[in-house]
Amino acid sequence: MADGLLLTGKERLRLFWLKFGAGVGPALAVAVVALALGGGSVAWTIAIFGVLIGLLVATNARTLRGALIGGVVVALVLVVFQAIVAWFISHPIQ
Repeated sequence: MADGLLLTGKERLRLFWLKFGAGVGPALAVAVVALALGGGSVAWTIAIFGVLIGLLVATNARTLRGALIGGVVVALVLVVFQAIVAWFISHPIQ
């Protein structure tokens, strides 16, 4: 991977879309699984926040591998966040 100074516009655009797919893909996969399991609003929340944070990851990652690692971390954080929210909602001490 070069520093990007000698890349053409097409190569930069292709690299951006690869990083965008790697940053957003894991979160969208989690959203699809949540939607398949019947979590309508939860799935849409994961999808929206996953795309927004994945875009942030894609624009700041230097390599495709970094974007993929960032995307997986974002997906895991969204799953943990939803689990914590579900625990607070269904907690017996209210």
